[in-house]
Amino acid sequence: MKVRSGWQSGKGLRTDPDGKQVRCLTADEGHVWMHYHDRLPSIIRRRLAESPFNICPACASIEADQVAAARGLRRPTLRVYLDVIKAIEDQLK
Repeated sequence: MKVRSGWQSGKGLRTDPDGKQVRCLTADEGHVWMHYHDRLPSIIRRRLAESPFNICPACASIEADQVAAARGLRRPTLRVYLDVIKAIEDQLK
């Protein structure tokens, strides 16, 4: 699976005021986007929390929406979310 080339090691890396590092394609604070993308299943939230990278949930959601659309799906399945997270992690390694 291929995700956008914007996922590069160090790209979008920033530190928020609380000192947490996040990787984000938009380089925005996650709370700006989460009200649009706050529909992640609990299993996907756990998977993001277990990731060695602090992947932005909004970015993972946006990416999953695009992959689902490309696959002709109305909304992302759990498999799509998991594939997207794995692909992002592979590119960040």
